[in-house]
Amino acid sequence: MEMNFEKDGSAASPLIQIRDVGKMYMMGETEVNALRGVTLAVPRGGIVALMGPSGSGKSTLLNLIGALDVPSTGSVVVNGTDIAKLSRDEQSRFRNVTTGFIFQNFNLVPVLTTLENVMLPAQLGSNDLGEPLAVRGTKLLEAVGLGKQINQSVNRLSGGQMQRVAIARALMNKPPIILADEPTANLDHDTADTVLTVLRELCEREGATVVVATHDGHVLEYCHRIVRLKDGRLLSDELKEGA
Repeated sequence: MEMNFEKDGSAASPLIQIRDVGKMYMMGETEVNALRGVTLAVPRGGIVALMGPSGSGKSTLLNLIGALDVPSTGSVVVNGTDIAKLSRDEQSRFRNVTTGFIFQNFNLVPVLTTLENVMLPAQLGSNDLGEPLAVRGTKLLEAVGLGKQINQSVNRLSGGQMQRVAIARALMNKPPIILADEPTANLDHDTADTVLTVLRELCEREGATVVVATHDGHVLEYCHRIVRLKDGRLLSDELKEGA
């Protein structure tokens, strides 16, 4: 089945709509419920934090939003598309069009330069970015403060610089959604501040919605909304004052 995934769905509907979602895994003969009846709507714009301790279900929820997995029960509708109704190939194409990923371990390709790493998502897909890939990638690296490191091997970068390359790479395809899994876990406090400031400013400029899975309370200073999870259940959903 041929499907056309648009980057911009109806502005009147939530960008992400999660309805009574459960996710169950089997560990040997033991049933593990990673999510239990979670319902959540995320509008367009802003940074949303999924907050909770290890095992709370925040990374599982992030994987469902990113079409890396499907719910056991309930539905996850992202940008108008029901994730569970997609084939594996369709999920892959959907991710490429709609979602940029930022990982705590950066997941950069060590044999490539910073610019080559940033351009990689666009080279793997077929998105029309309206400008040459090298031009787009260079602009993003300049925006994250790495204009002088364009042709440098990523192995020679600091941890904070690597994370900024990862941010630029996540935005390369102009996705409406950025998913960040513990993006400051391997950074010191000052470097984390710099990275989070860059992420917030660049996503606001690009018009992307950010969902961050974290247990780091410091990250919350940069978020507009805080969703707290525990034992797979949604505990609270708080819009920060002034957000």
